[in-house]
Amino acid sequence: MRLRKCSMKREEIIAAGGAHCDGGFVLWSLGLTFAALGAISDAMNVTLGIEPISWLLLAIVSCLSAIASWIAWALAVHLDAVEAKSRKQE
Repeated sequence: MRLRKCSMKREEIIAAGGAHCDGGFVLWSLGLTFAALGAISDAMNVTLGIEPISWLLLAIVSCLSAIASWIAWALAVHLDAVEAKSRKQE
């Protein structure tokens, strides 16, 4: 039993796949930047606007968001492959 019906059609998910991949790359880059800023501010014993632990938490949240975007991209690639395989069999 499905709890909630997906509001997007297969074609819309496949079309949005590239944007999810690009968004994941941007979020991952931000996560690495936040981690570097946290490590630098901790090593220099200065606060760059926020405490080093906050930079680490920002990095974790950003990287987890990137993983969620890449999972959406993988779903789009999988759906595209399934559709291509079904067209090939017909």
